[in-house]
Parts: sequence; structure tokens; C-alpha cells
Amino acid sequence: MKARVFGCKKFGRLSSEREDRPLSPSEDRFLDRHRAVCAECKDLERTASCALNMLRMATLEPDITPMFEDRVIRRLKVQQVKESLNYWSPALVGAGIACIVIFVTLHLAASPAKMKEANMPDGEARRFARPNLELHEIPVIR
Repeated sequence: MKARVFGCKKFGRLSSEREDRPLSPSEDRFLDRHRAVCAECKDLERTASCALNMLRMATLEPDITPMFEDRVIRRLKVQQVKESLNYWSPALVGAGIACIVIFVTLHLAASPAKMKEANMPDGEARRFARPNLELHEIPVIR
């Protein structure tokens, strides 16, 4: 690292003030002379100027700002609604399923069971009538 030249503090102060106010001719001459002698201050001035130009280009125009704020607020509101639905949706789905189960159970309990007696289609269980046998009619196997 090179030793700093006398007047570097003044150069930094004047190069900053140049952005805020017009400099006097003697101050401009000082900046030119110092820039010619001190490469470190010249590089710092160039870097600061680039950074300032980038900031100027990145700022929002005043007429765009209200629309930007409205978009940010709208996005926050949408995010809040999404988060609340995400929080409550499992509970709502569970409550809906429970209501359906209760309704079906009550409906089945209220309706009597009906069995067709005649004209049963194939595949249903049938109960065959067995003749009543008396004990004396049962054959004895010896």
C-alpha cells in the first residue's frame, strides 16, 4: 500500500461536496492537481462516482411509487389470506368428512332393513325351509 499524499482528506471532502454544490475555481484546481498526484484518491473518486450513478439509475420515479406501494400492500393481503386458508383448510376438510359420516350413519339407522322375500335375484342368500322332523321319524343307524 502506497503512502497517502498530503491533502487526501480535503480531496475526499471536496469531491463529496461537488455533488451537493458548485465548487469554486480554486477548489476545482486543487482537485485536478491532487488527482494528478494521488492515484488512490483518483480510483476512490471513480468508484464513488460509479456507485452514485448506479444508485441514481436504480431509484424509482415519483409517479411510479404509489403504484408500487399499492402492489406491495395487495401482495401482503393476498399472502395473509393464503396463510389463513392453509392454516384452517385441514380442519375444515376434517369437519366436512365428519358431517358426512354422521349424516350417513343417521340415515342408515333411521331406515329399517328390508329383505326381499320373493323373487330374490341370484346371488343373494336364501334360507331354505326344512321340514320339522319328529324324534320318532329320525332314522336310527345301528
